[in-house]
Amino acid sequence: MVWMKALQINGIANYSIIDMDEPIPQDTEVLVKIEIASTCPRWDINMMRGRDMIDTSRVPQYPLLPGQPGHEAAGVVCSIGKSVENLRIGDRVASLVHDQNRQGAYAQYQCFEAADLIKLPDSVSYKQATSFELLKCVMFGLEQLDELKGSTIAICGLGPAGILAMQIAKIWGATRVIGTDINDQRLAYVRSLNIGEVMHPSELTDHTIQLGYECVGSAAALQSLIEHPTIRHVVIFGVLRGETIFGEHLRRKAFKLEFYRPRIPVSQIKTWILEAMEKGLDTTCIQTHHIPFTRYRDAVELLESQEAIKVNFYPQQDFD
Repeated sequence: MVWMKALQINGIANYSIIDMDEPIPQDTEVLVKIEIASTCPRWDINMMRGRDMIDTSRVPQYPLLPGQPGHEAAGVVCSIGKSVENLRIGDRVASLVHDQNRQGAYAQYQCFEAADLIKLPDSVSYKQATSFELLKCVMFGLEQLDELKGSTIAICGLGPAGILAMQIAKIWGATRVIGTDINDQRLAYVRSLNIGEVMHPSELTDHTIQLGYECVGSAAALQSLIEHPTIRHVVIFGVLRGETIFGEHLRRKAFKLEFYRPRIPVSQIKTWILEAMEKGLDTTCIQTHHIPFTRYRDAVELLESQEAIKVNFYPQQDFD
């Protein structure tokens, strides 16, 4: 029997490092040696604080499966199922799908469906690729917006998704990209990246915008977008909390409002991801900290305080 280490969340603010069997890939799966994994802030915070990701009045079913909620990861294929034809042992890959019903990526090894992985060219590092799952989701939402090319877009919430969305919107042809946040420290950081304009949401009313991308799940942020006099289309990417008021004056306003909904084949997204990387997309700027799994609680606290945007883990060394 071959053993590996994984992180397991056992309850509210309670986790442990466990030894478990190294998984064996099924016919359509590959076994990946995880070289790097990265947090998804909302998932990590909610799972450690006893809140369901979607319905925060519910408590997650503890213990979580080993390695969960880790789902942003990159590594090398070290074993393949007998039906896998598109990947080989030694291929460098990154995950594109979060399956909550299997072992997660906060572990030294993980089995993935081969179709749920993207093969990495030599020009893309593990660190660049570890956030490709998030990037895929951001692209799904931006693709829903009508006529992004040539438009001005406001992106509300400058967490990991918002920072990637600003860059993709520019790459996909937006004439003007405005990022908003209420955190002055975050505004200063994103301003230093030179990926677009940044401002407090209250300043948006002074600017003409056609499109809105809500990345924080804030009812107040969404309200500011739909109330904007020139807005014509808003997509809600964040997991929305609170209530939004649709007053009578909005009945006379022509605009489209929709929730994030994937509608593009993952195969197409793989092409878009690699094209964006070739055009200079910086995915590493959202990865601000590195902490070992033994200090996972510290990582979650850094995310909760917004001092960290994302925290990286290196499973082959960070369990010691």
